[in-house]
Amino acid sequence: MTTDITINELVINFHMTETCNYSCGYCYAAWNDLCSARELHHHDGQVELLLKALAEYYLNDNPLAAELGYKSVRINFAGGEPMLLGPRFLDAVTTARHLGFNTSIITNAHFLDEAMLEVLAPQLSILGISYDSANQDLATRIGRVDRKQRWITPENLIQITKSYRQLNPAGIVKLNTVVNAYNFDDDMQSVISAVQPDKWKLLRVLPVHDHQLTITAEQYRAYVERHVSLSEIIAEEDNTAMQHSYLMINPKGCFYQNGEAGTGYQQSPSILDIGVAEALAFIPFDITAFSRRYQIIPTWAA
Repeated sequence: MTTDITINELVINFHMTETCNYSCGYCYAAWNDLCSARELHHHDGQVELLLKALAEYYLNDNPLAAELGYKSVRINFAGGEPMLLGPRFLDAVTTARHLGFNTSIITNAHFLDEAMLEVLAPQLSILGISYDSANQDLATRIGRVDRKQRWITPENLIQITKSYRQLNPAGIVKLNTVVNAYNFDDDMQSVISAVQPDKWKLLRVLPVHDHQLTITAEQYRAYVERHVSLSEIIAEEDNTAMQHSYLMINPKGCFYQNGEAGTGYQQSPSILDIGVAEALAFIPFDITAFSRRYQIIPTWAA
């Protein structure tokens, strides 16, 4: 499929681990055939080899570059919760930058203390934080608390983003909110206005493995309209916009895509076994849907 749309930056989402300190009921990061021991970060040099393979393909001439005309490539580190990996995560970010990638993260922010921010913030072009509610009861019902019921309070969120901006004035702050059966009636205007993110992505919960916490199109639309005063920073992402429109790699180094609702994922063999180009051919990828995301929000989507 071809497109006339060009983009500034190609984004590849690398989900380093399935492990997380939270237990969100809608969690997308569950690969049914993946045991923890098979995650690349457990094996010396495997993440580095994956990043090198991606650099060799995406940072040089390739069909996607010819099609989209992108000028840079960003690796977005995700999970699970990638910061649970500690030094292995930090090493991966540093390696990606040395190879020529821009880097970003999507995190629940639980481990973003001042010491971690001092190390990480200067390396990230975008700090993405998943934040579904400023109401502790709703956050608990969704699963956005750890085993000790600790969560990121609105005050924590404000301080984290403030510190990031002080450490990296050129950095971008992006918040992700999954609108689901628990929070679709919620009002986040106050906390979003206080944080003042560059972008706020509203994702309608996607039934990847089952239909838990799903909502109707009308409920999602009501949530968006409730926050119309923040429309300049809102990026909407309904279910149809998510289908086959991301470049995603799972913890064992395979490209994957969302299947039909409730059916799980489609995935390729390992990139380390067959290479980037051949692995990419195993998954459906809608280049038009992908490029439209960046035409609307050229540098913030992840």
